[in-house]
Amino acid sequence: MNFDLTKDAAYRLPGIPERRPLGVRWVDRLDEWRDIIAARPFPEFAHVQAGDKGESLLRRALGRHEVTRIGELFCCKRVARVAGSTAAGRFELDIVVVTPRRIVVFEVKHWSGRLWLVGQDWVYQRRSGETLRYSDLADYNAEKLAALRRYLASQGLVLPANRFEQRVVFTHPRIELDAALAKDPRIVCIAELAKALPRAVTATSATSYLLAALIERCASVEAATKLADGLFDLMPPKLTAAAASAISRLRGWDVLRLHGGRELIGDLLWLQFDGERTDAASLPADSTATLCWRRNRWLSLLPLLGLGAFGRIKGPLVEPRNLRSHDCVYFHEVGQARPSAISLVSVDAIRTG
Repeated sequence: MNFDLTKDAAYRLPGIPERRPLGVRWVDRLDEWRDIIAARPFPEFAHVQAGDKGESLLRRALGRHEVTRIGELFCCKRVARVAGSTAAGRFELDIVVVTPRRIVVFEVKHWSGRLWLVGQDWVYQRRSGETLRYSDLADYNAEKLAALRRYLASQGLVLPANRFEQRVVFTHPRIELDAALAKDPRIVCIAELAKALPRAVTATSATSYLLAALIERCASVEAATKLADGLFDLMPPKLTAAAASAISRLRGWDVLRLHGGRELIGDLLWLQFDGERTDAASLPADSTATLCWRRNRWLSLLPLLGLGAFGRIKGPLVEPRNLRSHDCVYFHEVGQARPSAISLVSVDAIRTG
């Protein structure tokens, strides 16, 4: 299903705004005041809200980066399709788990409905009756895993293929798989694992248990037996730590949260404050900034009269500073052919991956 992301996108600017001199008289600031109070909210799309609620289920349960007795877990990392180059684009790795025995990549789907095979394609019918067709998701996830192997090799970590595994994880309890998919060892239904939780498992230990169960599902029957007996060969601790460190350095998506709650996901290229640009490469990873705008018609009268600023940005991402209505970011949204300038008047928060 395709959604028109170009509609209802007044936050995108037709070009890069020019720097405006700071007006001394209130009449000089009137245009800026009009820009501020005209900013309308952009609520999140309903389909995105539903998908995010579901597909983030396992991620929220396990955390963005968690260290457990099983291993280290990373969420929402991106890896170049071609090692050392971003020109060919990046894959998103939903969940990567690094253990002393193997590195596992999970593709997470929160689908409710029926799923069956037609040739090599996966056909998914939602509860609403809508039918969607996909190429083999497990094969696609295998491509992501191969890209991760290439990345690790570029970091000097050349590991044999049997140290890597991948699975497609369905998190919704109401997913119905046909017989062929149900017996596919590359597919895991998290609801089945949750039902198998021992009574002694507490809420705090359930996460580790499910993680352990997922890892065991990634081994063959023979290897799983060895894993349970503790006889499976371990990677040297330094090698495991080096792999986890290399994966931790992979960045995730950058996010702009618009006024109204809509989130734009993609690559932040640069920010522009009063005509001065800051390259995104110089910004810290996994950091945030909050933008506080006086969008209220009456509160915005104060800066209109020269009493304070129309907006201010603060947080660890950038040094705190006042904002102007012509400030913007250059951002390449996922699914868009090219980057676009986005007015900071429409933005409430920025998060780097």
